[in-house]
Amino acid sequence: MARSDRAIPEEDIGLRQAAHAYVIALYRELTEENGAPMPGTQNQVVDFILADPERRRCVAAWAATAAVEEATTAPPQLLPQDTFYVEVRTLIERIMAPPVFETPGTAAP
Repeated sequence: MARSDRAIPEEDIGLRQAAHAYVIALYRELTEENGAPMPGTQNQVVDFILADPERRRCVAAWAATAAVEEATTAPPQLLPQDTFYVEVRTLIERIMAPPVFETPGTAAP
């Protein structure tokens, strides 16, 4: 693959880390679990974010205010409910595996 064919320059590791942090934060909001999505799901969503210049700008702006590399004991902040959030949430909900067990108030798959 030629260097110009890549969606994001290899050197921009910070943006890739920010995209991973955003996906994990969104997953935590959706599932109310303290974890991350399965690697395949996580990587698909990160690639989706990094494939578009506007989504890259959105995740970079979020990362600048979210201190993604800082450890904290504070409760997690909710993600901004904007168009970017809706696009990424729609994708992650579509590709996330359904829960194995029924949770209260939901039907079994």
